[in-house]
Amino acid sequence: VIENVPVFPGCEGGSNATKKACMSDKISKFVNRKFNTELAGELGLSGRQRINVIFKIDKTGNITGIRARAPHPGLEKEAKRVIGLLPKMKPGKQRGKAVTVPYSLPIIFQVQD
Repeated sequence: VIENVPVFPGCEGGSNATKKACMSDKISKFVNRKFNTELAGELGLSGRQRINVIFKIDKTGNITGIRARAPHPGLEKEAKRVIGLLPKMKPGKQRGKAVTVPYSLPIIFQVQD
């Protein structure tokens, strides 16, 4: 458990729980806007696609160590690209010191035929 969670730009107010919910919401909206969902169809995939993305928010608030797992390498590449576009955040803090915080994000979408 982290004392001060990382803060997404625009999520500064409130408790840790509020900041977490705001960050989760902002990241989801960001990914929905930037992710190329047409890609799955172009790759010949159909149905529901799930991509698991893991990354870290480092001590300076930058996104690092992006790893993605998906049913197709093209989707992994796209997920990494989109997460790499996330804005710089306010880093998480533990006992007043900035720390690296891991973050896990599932991206799930339905391919429209």
